[in-house]
Amino acid sequence: MSKKSKTSISKAEKLLFERVLSDVKPIENIPHFISSGQVAVKIPQRIKNTARKNMNTQTKSKPPLKPLFLNNFLPGRAPGLDRSSAIKLAKGKFTIQGKLDLHGMTQRQAHAALIEFIQTASNDRKRNLLIITGKGRPKIEDEVAGYGKREGVLKRIVPKWLDEPPLRGLVLAFTTSQREHGGAGALYVLLRKN
Repeated sequence: MSKKSKTSISKAEKLLFERVLSDVKPIENIPHFISSGQVAVKIPQRIKNTARKNMNTQTKSKPPLKPLFLNNFLPGRAPGLDRSSAIKLAKGKFTIQGKLDLHGMTQRQAHAALIEFIQTASNDRKRNLLIITGKGRPKIEDEVAGYGKREGVLKRIVPKWLDEPPLRGLVLAFTTSQREHGGAGALYVLLRKN
């Protein structure tokens, strides 16, 4: 019994292919040539000029890069952050230059405080910050024992705020802090250089 090669095509497949392509027509009035399996199309000059103009406006008003959350960090893969700085940040091996405790604040108060704190720190050329969100508070006694754990609202939403304007352009990276600085209830935040 002979085996069919992987590249062989059955008669049914060939007929189906020909039927599908039966009404396909080439595009007319576009100069092109075929060279080594690739199709090259001549692009009119007005389209090139428009594309170049759009590229120039995009580079001038380019949105800031998204901050990197380092819990999923692959060393050496962070844009704008060298490997040693990323590892130092994740391990908490830097001097904390500013600390903000959001305990007891409403979402609105915490959001306003976070924006003001990070903008002020950036203006003061501080880069290494600690944001304390808390871990959340259980509502009933069963949750105290570890059943039905709830994550705190601020713990969940602060990373989202760090990734949105106006903070997105100021924050380079952030990660969950080490146990001595609050563990899962706090974040190390590294600001971009001014």
